[in-house]
Amino acid sequence: MVEDMLSYESSLKWDREKIGTVTFPQEGKPQIVVATPPEFGGHEGIVTPEDMFVAAANVCFMTTFLGTAANMGIKLLSFESTATGTLEKVDKLRMFTKIVLRPKVEAVESEEQILRMLDHAKKRCIAANSMKAEVTIEPTAISVKE
Repeated sequence: MVEDMLSYESSLKWDREKIGTVTFPQEGKPQIVVATPPEFGGHEGIVTPEDMFVAAANVCFMTTFLGTAANMGIKLLSFESTATGTLEKVDKLRMFTKIVLRPKVEAVESEEQILRMLDHAKKRCIAANSMKAEVTIEPTAISVKE
């Protein structure tokens, strides 16, 4: 049973220029080198807070969907998803206004059942539910009969 209140931790240390390293107290979790995006005077090829924000919605949706499929006894064949976040100026401040998740699912179920599971996962996705940005799903569901 999951507790009603949970806590997650990370640490951040500035390394140089506009680059830092995120670490997590749990053993085995990788460090993540992070930086300001190039658009804001940062660095190419390094994960940014903006990347992680959009990825958080995408990863949370996937893991919620996988849990839903397992709970329903669905035979899932594949899941992949892309995510696009739109960053805009709102009242002179930059913020994400929209994140579009595009999951593609293959399962031994009807397309209608897969779409219902995707909708259920969207409603229960912790990260997306915690964001100010509108999170929408544009799914591709593929039903495969064995």
